Amino acid sequence: MQKRPPSPPLAAATRCTKRKSTDQERPSSHITNQLPPKAAKSSVNIRADTFKSSTPPDAIPPINQYNGWAVPTKEYNLPTIDIADVTPEIFYTKYIQCRRPVVLKGVLPDDLSLIEQWKDFNYLLEKVGDQSVMVEKRSSDKESFGKGNEIKMSFRRFLHLIIDRGDDRHYLTTQDVEANSDGRPDLMSPLMKSLKNDFPLRPVLMGNLVPQNINMWIGNSKDGTSSGLHHDYHDNLYIVLKGRKRFRLYSPLDTEKMYTKGELARVHPNGRINYKREETTAYGADLLSDAAALAAKQRGEAEKRLYEAELAMEEGKPGAHEQLERAEQELEKAIDAVLDAEMCEDDDESESGSYDDQYEYGDRRRIVDKTVKNPNNFSNVEASCLNDEEKLKQKYPRVLHANAAFCDIEAGSILYLPASWFHEVTSYGASLALNYWFHPPDGHDFMAPYSTGFWPNDYSERFGDC
Repeated sequence: MQKRPPSPPLAAATRCTKRKSTDQERPSSHITNQLPPKAAKSSVNIRADTFKSSTPPDAIPPINQYNGWAVPTKEYNLPTIDIADVTPEIFYTKYIQCRRPVVLKGVLPDDLSLIEQWKDFNYLLEKVGDQSVMVEKRSSDKESFGKGNEIKMSFRRFLHLIIDRGDDRHYLTTQDVEANSDGRPDLMSPLMKSLKNDFPLRPVLMGNLVPQNINMWIGNSKDGTSSGLHHDYHDNLYIVLKGRKRFRLYSPLDTEKMYTKGELARVHPNGRINYKREETTAYGADLLSDAAALAAKQRGEAEKRLYEAELAMEEGKPGAHEQLERAEQELEKAIDAVLDAEMCEDDDESESGSYDDQYEYGDRRRIVDKTVKNPNNFSNVEASCLNDEEKLKQKYPRVLHANAAFCDIEAGSILYLPASWFHEVTSYGASLALNYWFHPPDGHDFMAPYSTGFWPNDYSERFGDC
């Protein structure tokens, strides 16, 4: 389960403004009844440029514009490939670009080999035993996780419950992350930062995708515990080190059949789902932040052209005067665009609360990614109904028209799951996993997986490695 991430900030070139309040995460009443458009079940040869909408400019676009790979039949078994048989380029072309989930088996790549140490819980206790963690707690063995009910305890106390006492009502999932000085959310929680020498920030397999968050998952189940049916907002690389997990998957093409808690606004061509009052670009950037970043880039380019024009004037080059006039006009337009973006942000701040309410300065660091109860990205369909056709007919009939894929992920296996694929996960035994979330790509090729430089530039500015 992924928490709904806060709206990303403006690029570093613009002023630091507050993010939207997490009150956006409150669920709406119900999703629209509009059914998805008819679409062919595509093969893995889908091109990334098909993510561009073909809707005429004067037409009202359909809510669901997904055109990636979709489950071709009911009760479909997801294929398994050997991780040694794929290069990052091949993996991108056949799976990431096509939005196709797949299971990988075999020896973990060299850059991920150190996480094998985590199988020894004594190692984890030594490294992070005293760390405070937020742990999800369910009220009974029959209840699914994913309700957002969390309690705080030490990692040592949590492992004692899971390992020594066989507890199956507590589950370590995504942790709260903090904002840095300019408002960006950290890539990892304090727990994961204490283990950062054991894993890479960007696994080689995922090529040029930009990571959004990294997490550890630990739980225990005597009879099989369900995560509840939901989707995440980012591409997921899920690496299982202990236990076994059974995944039930539905593609974004079937979004309207999933009875989400949030009110659906749009499904982007690459699958990224938006809910009302949570609209983003296809690659997951907040619309205001994206516009501000573009305006800042245009201003920087205009200032460079003005500088070049002024040098040309000093050197008396032919046409320098006209060049200077054009550069001044371009800079004026670029400055206006930056001011417009900032005014939009100011309007949004006045609606969401005061600036001081959203930021904390000094030594205190603001939590920007907190668990919320009944998040929009969860389905109202109870996990117990998914295998009961009669109950589905009575309460959630649209689910019966969706195609489900299934796979079993055991220790040593990896699941790649594109953003916004719905999934219900049943865990068996004591389980341990590491997962990466990546901003969903909407670009054209391996070297440029995003249609703009928004996320690559953000990552480069923060970590200097892009």
